[in-house]
Amino acid sequence: MKPFNLFSLVCALLTAMLLGCMKVGISITPLGSQLQNAENVFDEAEAAAVYPDDDEKQKHYDKALALCLEVIERDAKGKYAQRAHYQLAEIYKRQHNWDKVTQHYQAIVDIATTGYYANEAKNAIAHIHKNREVIRLKNAEYHKYNARYEQNATEENFNGAVDALYEVARAHEKIGDNPEAIRNYERIVNEFSEHPKAPQAQFQIGNIYFYALYDYSSGWTAFVKVADKFPNTNEARESKRLLNYTREILRELKDLTDEIARHQNEVTIYERPRFKLDIDPADLIVQHYQQVASNWEKLRNYPRAIQAYKKLATEMPSKKFAAAEAFYRAGTLYQQNGRYESAIDAYNSLFTEPESSWHYEAVYQQAICYRAIGEFGSAYEMFSAYMNLTKGDTPYLREVEQIVRQFELDQDQDGYLFYQEQEEGTSDQDATSYPGMHD
Repeated sequence: MKPFNLFSLVCALLTAMLLGCMKVGISITPLGSQLQNAENVFDEAEAAAVYPDDDEKQKHYDKALALCLEVIERDAKGKYAQRAHYQLAEIYKRQHNWDKVTQHYQAIVDIATTGYYANEAKNAIAHIHKNREVIRLKNAEYHKYNARYEQNATEENFNGAVDALYEVARAHEKIGDNPEAIRNYERIVNEFSEHPKAPQAQFQIGNIYFYALYDYSSGWTAFVKVADKFPNTNEARESKRLLNYTREILRELKDLTDEIARHQNEVTIYERPRFKLDIDPADLIVQHYQQVASNWEKLRNYPRAIQAYKKLATEMPSKKFAAAEAFYRAGTLYQQNGRYESAIDAYNSLFTEPESSWHYEAVYQQAICYRAIGEFGSAYEMFSAYMNLTKGDTPYLREVEQIVRQFELDQDQDGYLFYQEQEEGTSDQDATSYPGMHD
């Protein structure tokens, strides 16, 4: 009989598990990594040009959707499933499938009635229901006033019809149903061109195209129409200003993109033996990417700004300090737009770079993100790390010291600190309410 070999047994078991997973098509990618991949693919869709790449955008959305559905299949009732449902709701918003959006928000609440994602989902469901009810009521009001106006062309009936239709458009815009918002604003322009709200409606169409859909071609046409159709209005003057401003930025973005491509070719030449340029082209590429990202921020096109920062960090790995700053800038944009998990991931990427002036700031901001999503244990760790890392009177030190002191309180003397009670949703004022009490 052959001697028992534990190592061989472990290897055999691992091989069998791996083959089993492959046979049934189960992903062995960690759930957190798979969600991050889904969100990265979603970001690629958001940053893609509207034309002529609509099909490409949809392919990215479909891929992100498939990744999220797989996460839910593997973690049906866990925290990753909540995050995946939340991402799916965002994807279905882009497809204007409001029943699916609500369905995935409700799935979060069904998993857990409290916590960050549950609260966000409840608020989102209430927001959608409220605005869909506004749409229903104001549509009925519009038809009522419009019918009256056809029989009796009074100012009251005229204003009532326009005001109701404008509220319908605004409600669609608030929930992100941009095509329907545009359609109803266009109805005001076409049916009630003499009303003061008509130039406002046409101007808002341009805003939606520029700042929500990032469709500069259609937005350009919409803003030009404001100036042509309503020449003596404040909206016309503002449209001309926006067009001039945007033209210059888009022109500069094209020039910068061309320069990046040119300098990328020079990098190869620069690295050849005995061949040196006066300026390292890699430094110029870094500067151009920074300016590209800054210009997209000026246009409020945050998906493309984030994409530029990510490209800088990944395509110029030798420029460590620039890469660290790029990850930090991407993190702050995610954070400003309420995407706290993505911000945390970006700050984590920064920590792999060498020490830089952004590390202290990133530690603090990551702690803020963890607190925002209700992960108070991780927030406590990061706030404590900030206190230990910083030297002297840094911008947030006194604030962080106060937060840490509060987190370390145990007012009901039940052995659980305040941050532990917060994370579990129990009370630090009642010793009979403590983490694990219902286990």
